[in-house]
Amino acid sequence: MTRFRLLTHLNTPQGQKALGHTGYIDGPSSRYFPGDDLAGRFVRALAERRAVPMKEVLESFEFFAAVRREVRRETVLDLCAGHGLVGVLFALYERSVERVCLVDWRPPESRKKVLEAAASVAPWVRDKIELMDHKIEQLDTRMPKQACVVSVHACGQRTDQCIELALESGGTLAVMPCCRSKRKSICSPAVALHLGHDLAIDIDRTYRMEAGGLHVRWASVPEVITPQNRVLVGKPRLTDGGPQPSVPAQQSALE
Repeated sequence: MTRFRLLTHLNTPQGQKALGHTGYIDGPSSRYFPGDDLAGRFVRALAERRAVPMKEVLESFEFFAAVRREVRRETVLDLCAGHGLVGVLFALYERSVERVCLVDWRPPESRKKVLEAAASVAPWVRDKIELMDHKIEQLDTRMPKQACVVSVHACGQRTDQCIELALESGGTLAVMPCCRSKRKSICSPAVALHLGHDLAIDIDRTYRMEAGGLHVRWASVPEVITPQNRVLVGKPRLTDGGPQPSVPAQQSALE
């Protein structure tokens, strides 16, 4: 079982009680985060505002912990960001991150609460955050080069759009896919038949990421948070001449 990396107190029997809280994190549930470290103070600030469900808190923190050291860049784009908690964590913890773009066409009201909570414990976050209320496809002309692209549970083809934007940027990438579309999938039917469609789609995505010049590894968040817990992490594969794709980026090795 994958252990919690950032919220490590949840690995204890006492901390495990927090996993049974299925609703919004609120005043009573903030007792599960008693520490005076930055994580504890931030989660309690989220609880005071009843900003997001407990699941979203655990998911975002553990996704961030699983990928932060490999993908952090001066600019981070949190695509299909929703409440924006993942991007905010990069602004909160990473000194080398100077700009975080929260990209979502229809951001929820919870985004404002998350930003307020972050600013209450880490005022420096305000100067790093940029709100971009756009669709992913509108980023084609605005995409900064060599940026970090992250996205958690961007539904279906949106994850593939995130991958393509990251390949165009030449930066790093971390996505945790969900809602994989069988109808629109380009993965091998034979692989899907034997391994299951979800796994086959992510294998195909891995080949496309590697074809685009990324070194890829698979990570995960604890399955107790979500069964859709596979994380694809990519960073430029360096050679003497810089990042070098093995085959054209648009070509799938399983097609």
